[in-house]
Amino acid sequence: MIVLVAAWVGAVVYPDPRPFFISMERLKNPPVDSQAAAQLAGDLPNDHKSVEDFVASYVPYRTAWTVYRLPWYFPTVAEVLANRAGDCQAQAILTASIFEAKGMPYTLRYSFDHVWVDYPGKEATALEDPATSFVADDGKGWLASLPDKVPLWSILKVRVAYHWTPMPLLQKILLLLGVAVIVGYGERRFFVRLTRALWPGAASGTAAGRWPRGAWPRSR
Repeated sequence: MIVLVAAWVGAVVYPDPRPFFISMERLKNPPVDSQAAAQLAGDLPNDHKSVEDFVASYVPYRTAWTVYRLPWYFPTVAEVLANRAGDCQAQAILTASIFEAKGMPYTLRYSFDHVWVDYPGKEATALEDPATSFVADDGKGWLASLPDKVPLWSILKVRVAYHWTPMPLLQKILLLLGVAVIVGYGERRFFVRLTRALWPGAASGTAAGRWPRGAWPRSR
């Protein structure tokens, strides 16, 4: 049943599954592109915070649902520049590309609810805290480890706001109906037993106000 639910959810939110697998590959190999960001890099000072602030204004935050009509998508730098909007991954990949073009040190970090670019002297925040990072790419390969902090409530809120809230209404309806049908069919025996336990008469056909077959009262 779990496999069916996962398959249905995937079919609803990714009718074409290719963007999902492309994004997974880019997640493992971030498409940092210094050449695509070279022109922007040339106009910016060699200051990490200035570059970070510029990207935040140049690429206003928009979810993948809004920009790509997908629940999650990892764009290239060229796509970010073309759309001039995107989520934390879009902002991070452009920021990293500018740093790369300028030869400035940086580290891409991933937590369970955020992607960001770390750099020497950057102050940690609740959302961008190295202690919550479980993957980092400092140019020497991936370093996977358990994070020191796992803020579950924050992760849940961010995921709902990112994946569920902006989802188109039709897809929400299809997703919920499909899951309900799959779960209902898979657990039909449980629901039958539950019905019998709650309403014993429903199983025997002698619920209140009903007479067993062949036992109808005769009129005088």
